[in-house]
Amino acid sequence: MKNNYKKISRHGSINIPVAMRRKIGIQGGDPMEVSLVNGVVTVKPYTPRCMFCETTENVKQLLGKGICVECANTVHQIMKGSGE
Repeated sequence: MKNNYKKISRHGSINIPVAMRRKIGIQGGDPMEVSLVNGVVTVKPYTPRCMFCETTENVKQLLGKGICVECANTVHQIMKGSGE
């Protein structure tokens, strides 16, 4: 896909071309992760991580935090008193 050149608005916003959004499967309102490393700004779809093991697989939101099914099961066992 070719490079596109966009101007940043006075409010700091930038539009991602529709062809790029479609290619990576993002839609308006989707959460995005913005990072700055060595002067390079990167924008990518936000993928929630488990707050315990940091995996991105099977992660659900619980009280604003990410937790994977495996860690949720571990917490459940500990809370029942049969875990470590």
